[in-house]
Amino acid sequence: MENESTLSRRSLLCGLAVLTLGLLPDTAIAAGNVKVLSNGKVEVLISRNTALRKVGGVVQFQDGNGRSLALVRTSNAVNGFKALNLSCTHEGVTVGLSGGKWVCPEHRAEFALDGKVQAKPAKRDLGTVAIKATRTKVTVG
Repeated sequence: MENESTLSRRSLLCGLAVLTLGLLPDTAIAAGNVKVLSNGKVEVLISRNTALRKVGGVVQFQDGNGRSLALVRTSNAVNGFKALNLSCTHEGVTVGLSGGKWVCPEHRAEFALDGKVQAKPAKRDLGTVAIKATRTKVTVG
């Protein structure tokens, strides 16, 4: 019985430490109704991806080549989106959303939500992918 309560307290303390330090990744919203077109571009429907209705909203998906991409709402304008290649510019590891920024799990390089480098070892911003936006959809690629 004593061993079980020690384990429980240890688990609780570790869990609190993780939450306090912000080591849990943000919930990345997987894109719904993303369609890879025959020309290799990806079509993202705004109505089916509600995160994109507000500035700062993010959806993640893979393109036809298997690249991990994110579409970020940067403004309320019709074309207020930015598509990012989520490969860290340091060594190519896929970054993840944590604390409102992109963080590389390998060497802890950090990028702003819009892909601008904030902490080394990365020296270049995340790559961008061309987009074309209308009121109802964003075409990436």
